[in-house]
Amino acid sequence: MKKILAILLALAMVFALAACGDASAEKKSDKVVAYVLAEKGDTYSLGLANNFKTAFEALGGEVIMETFPANTTNFSDYVQKAMDNSAAVMFAPNSTTVASNLIKNAQDLGVEFPLMAGDTWESSVILDAAKGCDFDVYCSTFFDENDESGTAKEFVTGFKAWLNANSDKKDMNGGNDIVAAVSALGFDAYNVAMVAIRAAAETAGSAMTSIDVAKAICTAKLENAVTGVIQFNETGDAIKDSAYIKKAADGAFQFVKVQKTANSDSPMSTAKEYAEAGIALDTANKKIVIGVYEPTSGANGAGGKQEVLGVEYANSLDHVVTIDGVDYEVVLYVSDNGSLEENAVTAASAIVNQGALVALGSYGSGVSIAAADTFSAAGMPAIGISCTNTAVTEGHDYYFRTCFLDPFQGGVMASFAWETVAK
Repeated sequence: MKKILAILLALAMVFALAACGDASAEKKSDKVVAYVLAEKGDTYSLGLANNFKTAFEALGGEVIMETFPANTTNFSDYVQKAMDNSAAVMFAPNSTTVASNLIKNAQDLGVEFPLMAGDTWESSVILDAAKGCDFDVYCSTFFDENDESGTAKEFVTGFKAWLNANSDKKDMNGGNDIVAAVSALGFDAYNVAMVAIRAAAETAGSAMTSIDVAKAICTAKLENAVTGVIQFNETGDAIKDSAYIKKAADGAFQFVKVQKTANSDSPMSTAKEYAEAGIALDTANKKIVIGVYEPTSGANGAGGKQEVLGVEYANSLDHVVTIDGVDYEVVLYVSDNGSLEENAVTAASAIVNQGALVALGSYGSGVSIAAADTFSAAGMPAIGISCTNTAVTEGHDYYFRTCFLDPFQGGVMASFAWETVAK
């Protein structure tokens, strides 16, 4: 009898444990899982991935986050892990080169959940990779070419005509005339620089230096910017409250929605104090150099070229500044950082050596942060175009930017992912 009771007790414990296991499995399956994939050592990728993770978990979701080493080309194992963990969405804020391979691997494995990322994925490279995919591909970005507001529409019409008139420029854009958001931001960044240069000229005349330009940027306001009014807060960040969500489909990006959030920042009231001597205006050659610090090669080369195009188009429309009654030609000097942080000092120094009064760029937060000290030592202001990591401007008094930041973007994409996949 005792033996029978022992057997019955053992069976009861097995059933109880099984029931607990089933309950745990059921509880786990109730969680909405997001699989997040970032590149080791990549400032932008890791920063935005962590911002998404924090926001998604705050909404009640579960995040499985992994990193991969640089130069990885096959992501099948990571995609399979996402599938094995019943991920409802994958968030992968990485370069277009990584994304192209990742999307192909996901398609080969029969993925059904959507793939999402930040602003880097608004590229023709992504459109090509996503053709024929059985899953949705989304990204957040800064601008939509179908915006019908006056300034935006005028920019889009002019930019497309400018691209189509020059086959080399069109090739730089990916072989089409799609207007990337970073091109619009590049256009705006150039115009902010011009507003500041003219303000510095009015104050200091031909004695102006890059320090005068830096001070003018602090309190500059571009009312008719393509991507919305641009003013800088105390940190040097543009005060933004909106992001555009787009979907890659049928060879084009389809507008999905505008995601807004309140921004209580105030514009910088007075210019920062700068101790450096700065770079003097080139009165001998009657020339003003604007440096363009961008990747035109490497993993982010496609996006970097699109930022350069926006700057070049702006320069084609406005390239003369009158100082003390004399016309100065505004010329661009493009310095390729190759998408690599180890190239930053060399590429930034080349701009300094050209006697530029201001630098624009870069596509990629890591290379922007890596160049900050070089620009600072020269007393040269830099205006970031799409470098969204908070560290670009934190502690870097010479760096400004025209885009929103990763904490905002990570929250936007986490909210959108939650709305899309949480049932």
